[in-house]
Amino acid sequence: MRQEERKQSLEGTALKVYAYLLRNGPAGPREVARALNLSSPSLAYYHLRRLEESRLVSKLPDGRYRVAGPASIEGYVVIGKWLVPRLLAYSAFFAGFLAMEVLTAVLRLKNGEAISADLITLILVTGLATVLFALEGILMRGKKA
Repeated sequence: MRQEERKQSLEGTALKVYAYLLRNGPAGPREVARALNLSSPSLAYYHLRRLEESRLVSKLPDGRYRVAGPASIEGYVVIGKWLVPRLLAYSAFFAGFLAMEVLTAVLRLKNGEAISADLITLILVTGLATVLFALEGILMRGKKA
């Protein structure tokens, strides 16, 4: 039986707590509070309970909490143990295309060929998309931190 992904909207401290557990594995409220510079373990406990109620984390018998399984956090993608703003992933995708387009232009120049207006336009549009997605992704990541 396939476990359904849960689409959740997280922000602020709850998002930071979830990202910490995703990166570092099981942790208790004290450890989370210390690592994230929260004012008290009770604040960490509050957010851990909220995440548990959303079924994003589960409580272990020893009192620590761990990420419960596959979940989809709105606006983010999980890459390995990292929660990355989806827009940064899009930016990386466009950056790959931009690199190939620039390489094509350089090789054409090196071979004495002219660069077409279409290729220049493509490089400009792809470069703009890369920069815009990167900036928006950085701003989104800033909201998390």
